Amino acid sequence: MERIMCTSSIAIATPFLLVIYAFRADAQIAAMFGIATQASNCGEWTPWGPCIWIKGNNPRWQRSYFDQLLPGRTGCREHIFFKLLRDRWGVAFNNFYNYLREITISEEQCGQCSYQQSCGRECHRRGSLEAVNLLFVAERICADVVQSTACTSKFVEGCRHWPNPNIPLPNVTKPMLDIVNNIEYLNCIPQKRADGDVCRCCCFPFAPNPTTFQCELKTVVVKPPLPPI
Repeated sequence: MERIMCTSSIAIATPFLLVIYAFRADAQIAAMFGIATQASNCGEWTPWGPCIWIKGNNPRWQRSYFDQLLPGRTGCREHIFFKLLRDRWGVAFNNFYNYLREITISEEQCGQCSYQQSCGRECHRRGSLEAVNLLFVAERICADVVQSTACTSKFVEGCRHWPNPNIPLPNVTKPMLDIVNNIEYLNCIPQKRADGDVCRCCCFPFAPNPTTFQCELKTVVVKPPLPPI
């Protein structure tokens, strides 16, 4: 019953899933679009998983995004949300994830970009949008990790790392890409250094302070609109 309920609900929102996940390599997904808590519309939730990150000495962080998720019923790797994403847009997502790895200089978690996930079981979508977790995936910024310093990334003009037409995104349709390209999931500003300019970046809904380069909550946070479901 759990699988039937979750599969039917997610299949309806397939374009939404791509928008949310195919370009959220810093792992901050559902938080951009709505309720990302362990809401009561799911009968049970898995324990919080490990912190997802793209660099560093932790062997887990050398893996692909999907392989950093824990397997089994207590993890999220086989959850219907991630299975659908991996099966349909895994190549596009991995291409983008590797691109972020390549442009990011910082090794340690930074930019308020490293998140943990918890996945719901026995879920439904009944109730108000303010109280229902539509994706059956909860997220939180990694507990016990200080990552408020803006990430250091390679310099590009205007510090706008996305969109990048050179990154192949198979199975991503033009309408989906248009939506994804307008999401400000990464906020970056330039920093001049004696050894070369860099970009300093924070993840939605944070932006770097131009003086301290600490990530601060944006004064005005506008969440992307939900596509029709």
